[in-house]
Amino acid sequence: MTGPRPQQRDRSRQGVLARLRDMPGGSQLVLRAFLGVTFTYAGLQKLANRFFFNAANPGSIQSQLHASIATSPIGALLRPAAHVAVLVGLLIAVAELAVGLGTLLGLFGRIAAAGGMVLSLILFLSVSFNTTPYFYGSDIVFLFAWTPLVIAGSGAWSLDDALARRDADELATATASQGAAALDRRAALRKLGVSAAFGSFAVVTGAMTAAVGRMFSSAAKSTSSTPTLPPSTTQPGATTGGTSSPKGSYIGLATEVPVKGASQFTDPAQGIPAYVVQPSEGSFVAFSAVCTHMGCTVGFYQPELQFRCPCHGSIFSATTGAVLQGPASVPLPRVSIEDSDGKLFVDG
Repeated sequence: MTGPRPQQRDRSRQGVLARLRDMPGGSQLVLRAFLGVTFTYAGLQKLANRFFFNAANPGSIQSQLHASIATSPIGALLRPAAHVAVLVGLLIAVAELAVGLGTLLGLFGRIAAAGGMVLSLILFLSVSFNTTPYFYGSDIVFLFAWTPLVIAGSGAWSLDDALARRDADELATATASQGAAALDRRAALRKLGVSAAFGSFAVVTGAMTAAVGRMFSSAAKSTSSTPTLPPSTTQPGATTGGTSSPKGSYIGLATEVPVKGASQFTDPAQGIPAYVVQPSEGSFVAFSAVCTHMGCTVGFYQPELQFRCPCHGSIFSATTGAVLQGPASVPLPRVSIEDSDGKLFVDG
């Protein structure tokens, strides 16, 4: 018996990376897989999360837009979007799903990659622009990760490549009676048909994901156990014992804030999420809920009396707003608050 040929032995020694290197389009395949899975998951996760569209939740699209308005260089452009936040959130989720599936399948690859670049640029300017140092923010990395696919397209192992090869075979075997224009039209219709089929699949998948997500979370509570005060309303200058109530916006009753606990409200001065905390009985402090690192909405943690950012792990004191753990370096802004006969008022 003869042993394996030298070429076979050499091939068996090759690792996965070496095979990907020698495979036509192998490097693009790795990048496409990562970006496609990431953006597909991001889109489906938003559709499945019913709290993403719930304005009362600190992780909602409404809260994120309001937080970005205060910190983003394109805040003026985001302000109108806050009035149609649900539509904006839905468009973002659908766009991420379309970009992800288009990249995974390699269908209209350059268009999908360009869409990914646009989404990453918007997220960079609206969410992570103020991240310091800049490489802590992932959006700028995604922005540049899309460039190879914009320049080179999907490459091999893609529907774009398979359809192009089929079109080339038809053109090579076409008879003189078949014009190039007719073949081009047939190729375009074929590609549009494939796109429509996968688009329909994406719509059904997105709808099923949203339905399942809401079905499993309908009986579940929000991940945050922090009570939410009613929307701020300006109270008339009622008098008690001849003393008028303080000027400002009424956000709720003092009894609605638990001792050593917190309640959420919307800061009327800036329209952003905020917290009122009662560290000890009868003592109230209030802070912006917008993380000073990159603008995410922080959550309140009891009994530590801390605010923690879900994006990069910054921790703030819930009694002073001071930074307890980075990467944030600036304390949470305080909101002026006053207790008047059991009613809480803030500036704005």
